[in-house]
Amino acid sequence: MKYAYFQKIWLWQRRDKMRKRGVVSIVAVFTLFVFTVLGLGMLYLSQIYLKFSAFKKNSILLDYSTENGIKQGFHQLLSSLTQASSLSALTYQEASQLKAEVLNNRLGIIERFLGTEIPLHHSSSWENLSWKSQTSFSLKKFEEKEDYFHVTYQASIQSEGKIKNFPPRRKSILECEMEILAGNIPLPKIPLLIDKKLTPKQREDFKEKNNIDISTPDDNVMPSQITFAQEELLPEDANSQLMKVLKIKMFSPQNLSDAKLRVILGLGETDEPVPEGVYLIEDDLGLGGVFVQGDVDELILAIEGDSQVVSFVTESGCWVLKFSPSKGETIFTTPLENHYYDFIPLGIIFVNGEIHSLGGGIVHPTGEINMVKEEIVPSILGGVNLTIVSSKEVTIASHLIHQGLKWQEGVPYLKDSQSQLIIFAAGEDPLGGGKTKGEIVIDENSPDEIKIQASLTASGKGLTVEGKEKNVHIMGSLQTSDLSAQNNNLKITFDQRLMEDDDLLQNAPKTKKPVIYLSSFRATEWKEF
Repeated sequence: MKYAYFQKIWLWQRRDKMRKRGVVSIVAVFTLFVFTVLGLGMLYLSQIYLKFSAFKKNSILLDYSTENGIKQGFHQLLSSLTQASSLSALTYQEASQLKAEVLNNRLGIIERFLGTEIPLHHSSSWENLSWKSQTSFSLKKFEEKEDYFHVTYQASIQSEGKIKNFPPRRKSILECEMEILAGNIPLPKIPLLIDKKLTPKQREDFKEKNNIDISTPDDNVMPSQITFAQEELLPEDANSQLMKVLKIKMFSPQNLSDAKLRVILGLGETDEPVPEGVYLIEDDLGLGGVFVQGDVDELILAIEGDSQVVSFVTESGCWVLKFSPSKGETIFTTPLENHYYDFIPLGIIFVNGEIHSLGGGIVHPTGEINMVKEEIVPSILGGVNLTIVSSKEVTIASHLIHQGLKWQEGVPYLKDSQSQLIIFAAGEDPLGGGKTKGEIVIDENSPDEIKIQASLTASGKGLTVEGKEKNVHIMGSLQTSDLSAQNNNLKITFDQRLMEDDDLLQNAPKTKKPVIYLSSFRATEWKEF
């Protein structure tokens, strides 16, 4: 009995062990299967990851190679433009030929600047990377003006990069714009022009001698630099401005006698010389400009309400011109009487003489007008376009700032300005009096930090900064036959509006010879394929 019972227990235990041994085998096999699948999966994923990493690495290298092609193509183009003269004189025949080429969609004007045929090609390599680029040009915009034309070209720098033994290739395109002016262009469009033929060594000495800082728009990648003329380009006379002032269509100094000038000024026809004084030109069609015979001791610009005020102080007395563009009204006060008009004058003041002191001022409640030097006050009304011409010398004695000028961290923001001031010192007496100084002088008694928001042109002796330790900030442009800063600092912030709005330059002096001028070069868009 005991044996049978023991045998049953033994058989049960044996069967239980066998069952447990089978379960362990299944678990072991399943675990092996899981780890095998995971291992194979990880191996497969590792291969995918390695391939993906290699592809990503090659993709990045392709980006580098095509980017190198763009950069080197851009550098090649910029270097060619920088080495070439941005301003060159033309004959009238050459200017006409260039215009015909542009209209016929030929690119001779571009080849003239680059000094080579186009399109431009460039290729290079490094280790397993290689790239090539091609720069082509196309006409984007053509504008014909009165005495010149303005053309915009699009430069497309196309680059292709590749890797050795790697089939895919990468392409990129950088779009750029070049703006070119050709003809008798308005001088204020040139930020800083020295109308003096100098050797390369003399140019370097000139830059070292004069402390000049030029600021141009941020999008213009052409380096800010002084433009030196190879031929005399500044006009020696202001005949075109005088014709507008006097409202006459034809003019030459030998044909404008005292008798004819007296008739135009409303003085009666006699052979007597024109008396010194200030004359507002008037005819049946309205008002012309202001003609001043003789020197002006003080010429003060000021703002009173919605009116622009111009005060002329001479040995003969005081004249005040006050006009409101918004109301279309003008008051002209002479030493003897007041004149009222329902028109506003042409914005040109022609002084046949010297301006001893020009600056901004204020109008007191009593009507008295005084120049202000101690502080900066706006003196040119918003919307007023004013040109001041002197046949001799102009001395600037205080700040000249437009209404609404904004400053951002010490930098003038000129884009929102709605007015313009041009100061032109011609080098010739318009009535046949011969050569004059034609100089603009920054007075030694002017503010040490003087700010002038204007375009200055000095055809005769040039621009002179008097005094010591002065910081002269011109917000506009400067064209001069010579420059004598005398160890003072000169900063020029170019007013980009002068390139974009020709209405501001209707009365500006122009180059006396046709020129070709590269005004800007900028990158506009980068495309990747």
